[in-house]
Amino acid sequence: MPGNDYQPPVAALQFQGYEASGGYRDWCLKRAKQAPRDYTLRRHSGLLFSIVVPVHKPPARWLQECIDSVRSQFFVDWELILADDASTSATHTVMQHNQTLDSRIKLSLQSLQSGISATTNRAASLAQGDYLVFLDHDDILNAYALSAFAQNLQQTDADILYADEDRFDVDYQRLHPAFKPQFSANKLLCTNYIHHPVVMRRALFETLGGFDSHYDGSQDYELLLRALEHKPVISHIPDVLYHMRLHSGSLASGAAAKPEAHDKGRAAVRAYFQRRQSGALIKPSEFEGCHNISYPLDLRPEISILLLVNDRESVASVEASWRQYPLDEILVCTDSRRHTAARFNNLAYKAIGEVLIFADGALQPEPGCIAELAEQSLRKDIGLVTGKLAYADGKLHSCGLTLGIRGCAGRWHYACNSGDLGFGGWMGIGHEVSAVPWQLMAVKKELFMQAGLFDSQYIKHGFDVHLALQLANDKTLQHLFTPLARANFAVPCPQQAEIWPLEDFKRLWRHWQKTLNRCDPFYSPNLSLCDESITFTSPAELPSRLFGLVMLSGLWLCRGNLGSLTYKAINKFIRFAINGFVSVRQKYISN
Repeated sequence: MPGNDYQPPVAALQFQGYEASGGYRDWCLKRAKQAPRDYTLRRHSGLLFSIVVPVHKPPARWLQECIDSVRSQFFVDWELILADDASTSATHTVMQHNQTLDSRIKLSLQSLQSGISATTNRAASLAQGDYLVFLDHDDILNAYALSAFAQNLQQTDADILYADEDRFDVDYQRLHPAFKPQFSANKLLCTNYIHHPVVMRRALFETLGGFDSHYDGSQDYELLLRALEHKPVISHIPDVLYHMRLHSGSLASGAAAKPEAHDKGRAAVRAYFQRRQSGALIKPSEFEGCHNISYPLDLRPEISILLLVNDRESVASVEASWRQYPLDEILVCTDSRRHTAARFNNLAYKAIGEVLIFADGALQPEPGCIAELAEQSLRKDIGLVTGKLAYADGKLHSCGLTLGIRGCAGRWHYACNSGDLGFGGWMGIGHEVSAVPWQLMAVKKELFMQAGLFDSQYIKHGFDVHLALQLANDKTLQHLFTPLARANFAVPCPQQAEIWPLEDFKRLWRHWQKTLNRCDPFYSPNLSLCDESITFTSPAELPSRLFGLVMLSGLWLCRGNLGSLTYKAINKFIRFAINGFVSVRQKYISN
């Protein structure tokens, strides 16, 4: 058995540089130092990974680098199955030469081309391992990938594993990291965000019957959608463990490289809904490789639209802009002396609708917005729903709320161009979120009343997050963002960031400290919490995140209110924050 000084027979590929934007270079350098400490497992009793690679006429160098990336693994219990699909004799020579170098390599040669699904299935039929690892013949596995997979399986016993990925160009520069959320079923229905790498329990793969050749080009996406129907345990590793090669014929270079693949992907989604006898519709997107899903109802439900308006004279025009359907109930509160949560609660008591839509009266909904919110909110597994909120200058207000940003909860992508797709599709496709802003929120009235309404002790902010976390305690409910529901403010994006009252900040932390100290499951620990921009976690930020010091950074949120506080009050809050830090640190050390 290899000891701690074990060296793989092949050194890991050395990349030649990193994308500079967003801090990715710093992230990669930090990760390179941390990985040997994080991934120490060389062997796990009874665990064998079968790495299956369909091979079809790759350049010899690309194939050799792919094979070397497997042989450079620090986890030793693997077999590599190279299944050829009518390649040239030069390709066969590379394959056969490597087999003589390492007994863990198996070959399956075929002279007639059968396609990627059939070839991968043939490779999988030779597998002896409990888990299959899917690898393309021109891509690279990170040297710690199998160790990371094995360590995760020790904890989760997952049926499906996936991790983050990036790309590399002809100069071997690492680019375009895809930092992914934990499993997000609604997002997966809009695009194959899981992509690479995927590890699947072999028994599940065989139960599914392997890949379906009808979907060649999106066969991996279709397989995942079929797997969902078996309710597998799915786990995500938030680390870049797979490197895709950028070239003109690869999806890594962009969705336009293989447009037919996305037609097959949409066909796979359509088949998924047909098997479930669902009337869901696939809505085309302006972004290649993506689409959205709507859930039309046969009968429009009773909807109550609850609006806060501070100018009595504008009530009529506000009601008119929200009157998209004549039978919808519209209730307006103009009493700005009361707290926002209390104003909404008062309207909710009076509402008769099955669906409540809370909104800032300053918003102007686009056509179809109200119907989309109501339809999504009536799905049985959905709690709160929000849409895409933008300013008059086209900059984004929000696509849901992300826990931990700016010390509490923030609007990731705030002030970005709202017409863009966003990082990982954040602005362009539907996906789960941990909370939604009160400025546009839909919920079943029964669910809202069962939750006890909004907590009216919040002065201005936090009551929306509080409700979302309260509902999320029911593990069957997810909150949702849909870009098909759009509403706009008539003013340009403010230059000043949103400022929370200190009491609201403290109240949310007192109730939800444990949750806020964890990474938002629909965000990534590799993305910064310092502000609402798209920035990767810097080495300087890591220690504070490790010990739960996110709370202290939230003092910046409250900076506009600190001037009126007494010295004693400020010290009291700092003691409160430090106590939180100490308790988290002790728990971390004890574990």
